[in-house]
Amino acid sequence: MSPFECPLNDLYPVPPLDHFGVAEPEVVLASNIPEKLVCCLWFESRWRPERLETLDGRQFTVHSPGQWNRQAGPDFLQAVLEYRDGERCRGDVEVHRFASGWTAHHHHQDTRYNRVILHVVLQNDRASHSVQRADGQLIPQVTLEPLLSRPLATYRDAIPLEDYPNKHVPRIGQCYTTLRALPLHDVQQFLERAGEARLQKRMRRWSQRAASVGLAQAMYEAVFRSLGSAGYRQRFSDMAHRLPWQEIQPILSDGDAAERSLVSDALLFGISGLLQRALAHSHTMDEESQTYLSKLHRVWTRLPGEIHCLAEKQTDWRHPHVRPMNTPERRLAGMAQLMAQSGKTDLYHAALARCQPWRERKPSEHARSLHRELIGMFELPMHAYWGARARFGSRSGRLQQRLIGRQRALTMVVDAVLPVLLGQACTQGDSDLQQVLLAAYRLAPRLPDNTLLRDMSRRLLGGDPELLALVTHARHQQGMLQVFEDYCSHDEGGCQGCGFPQL
Repeated sequence: MSPFECPLNDLYPVPPLDHFGVAEPEVVLASNIPEKLVCCLWFESRWRPERLETLDGRQFTVHSPGQWNRQAGPDFLQAVLEYRDGERCRGDVEVHRFASGWTAHHHHQDTRYNRVILHVVLQNDRASHSVQRADGQLIPQVTLEPLLSRPLATYRDAIPLEDYPNKHVPRIGQCYTTLRALPLHDVQQFLERAGEARLQKRMRRWSQRAASVGLAQAMYEAVFRSLGSAGYRQRFSDMAHRLPWQEIQPILSDGDAAERSLVSDALLFGISGLLQRALAHSHTMDEESQTYLSKLHRVWTRLPGEIHCLAEKQTDWRHPHVRPMNTPERRLAGMAQLMAQSGKTDLYHAALARCQPWRERKPSEHARSLHRELIGMFELPMHAYWGARARFGSRSGRLQQRLIGRQRALTMVVDAVLPVLLGQACTQGDSDLQQVLLAAYRLAPRLPDNTLLRDMSRRLLGGDPELLALVTHARHQQGMLQVFEDYCSHDEGGCQGCGFPQL
C-alpha cells in the first residue's frame, strides 16, 4: 500500500509483505501492551505465571481468577485466592499495565472498588507495595512481568484478544473528533491501513503456530476457532489443541461419507461433553433425538480410550447472547462435517487447491471468484438431524438451515483461511499467490455487524453517516476492530490517557 500524507500514518506503518516473516520476538515495552492483554495473562491459567507472589512477599494460589466484568467497575468479579498461610479471600480483582493506573483512574476514590482484594499489574512504577481503596483498606499487588516465562512480545502475538470479553464502549470518543477533521479519503485509507495491520498480526500468529505444529494443524485450529461465537470461541480453540488433526485424520480415513459424518459428530460432541450431557436427559427427548444419540454413543464407546480422556468435564455450554441457529451444538456439528468432508486431505491443502486456478490471473479482477471458491469449502450438505434443530432434543423447526451459512463462511475466510494461506505464501516467497490472496482480503465485502462493530461505529466514527459510508469492505471493519484493540479495549468509560492522536 502506498503511503499517504495523513497525521495518522505512524499509527499503522504496515510493512510490505516481502518483509513479512516469523522473526525473533522483539523487545516490547509495557506501555505498548494493551491492558486487555494483561487481563488475559491473569485470566487464563495457561498464560498466568505458575508462581505468584504479592509485592510484600506473600505467595498465593488462584482458585478462580473471577468473572470477566463487561460493565464499569473492577475487571474481574468474585475471584477466589488462597495464601500460603491458609487465608482464603473472595472478592474482585483490578488490572492495569502500571501500578499508577489505580490512582490515575481514581479507583482510590470510587466505592465500586471497595471489594477489590488484589491489584494485578504488568509493571510496578510506584514505591508502595499496595494500593488503598476508598474505604481505607490497603490492597496487595502482584507484578506479572518479572514472573513471566517468555518474552512479552510472544504473548502479544499468541493471545487473540478478540476472543475475550470487551468493556461496553457506546459513547463517542475523542478519536472521532480527529477523524472528522480529516478528508474522507484519508479516513478510509487509515481504516485500510489498520485493517492490513490486523491481517499481518494474524498472519504472524498463524505462521508461528504453523512453524510449531505444522500447516494442517494450524489451519484446523484457525477454522475451528473462527466457527465459535464470542461466548465460546476460546473453548473451540481449546478443543482444537486437545484433539489435534493428526489424531483425527486416521480415524476419519476409512468408511463412506455417512460413516465419517457420524464418527466426526461423535468425536466432537464427546470431547465437548455435550454428548454425555444429552445422554443423561435423552429419556425426555423425541424418538429421532434418542435414535441419533444412541448412534453417537455406540461410535463414541468404540473410540480409543485416550480420546475419552480428552472429554471436557465442564459440560455447560449455555450462553445468554447466542442465537438459536448459532448454538455451540450446531457450530460443532458444522466443524464435524468439515472434518468428515476433508477425508484423506486436510483443510490447509483443500484451501490451497482452491486457490491454484487464480494464481496467474489478474488478482483484482478475480478476487470475487476466489471468495466464492473459498466459501465453497464451507458449503456443507444439509445435516439429517441438525438441519432444523438448535440443541439436542429441541423442537425441530419448519425450515432447514445450513450449519454454516454464507455470511459465517465469508467471516471464516477473512478471519482464518486468508491469514493462514497468506502467511505461508509470504514465508515461501510465493509472490503470485501473495497477490491474489491479498486482493481477496482487500476486496472482501462487509461482514455481518456484531456488538463491537456497532459500538465502534459510534465510538470511532461518531455514528456520522459520511464516515459510516466509508466502511464498504471487510478490511475497513477489521481496521475498526484493530483500533479498538489498540486504544479502547480497556477503557474505563472515558478517553483520558488514550494515545490516539488529537489534532
